[in-house]
Amino acid sequence: MKQIINELHHVSHAKQRNFGEEVLKTGYDGGAEMIVTPCPACFPSSQANVEVYQGSINKKYGTKFDIPVLYYSQLMTLAYGGSAKEAALDGNVVRARKLEAFAGK
Repeated sequence: MKQIINELHHVSHAKQRNFGEEVLKTGYDGGAEMIVTPCPACFPSSQANVEVYQGSINKKYGTKFDIPVLYYSQLMTLAYGGSAKEAALDGNVVRARKLEAFAGK
């Protein structure tokens, strides 16, 4: 039973990386500067999977994705005059440099 669970866990991560690669490729090809999701549970592959796996996706596919993945609430914080710190931009794995500059860090 443990072996089956380990295999399912591995397949699950592989599928997440493949889906993440598709999301990143689509965004990159479309000129996206960032990917925005309403919440970690709402995004089919979750913010963390798309953002955290960028390094392994780049290594596996020979890509150079560096696309920040943000929550809608982070953008709303900035839109209403909040700072980068208040928007928790420093918690993102891939830095949203343009937004940090916009918010004055």
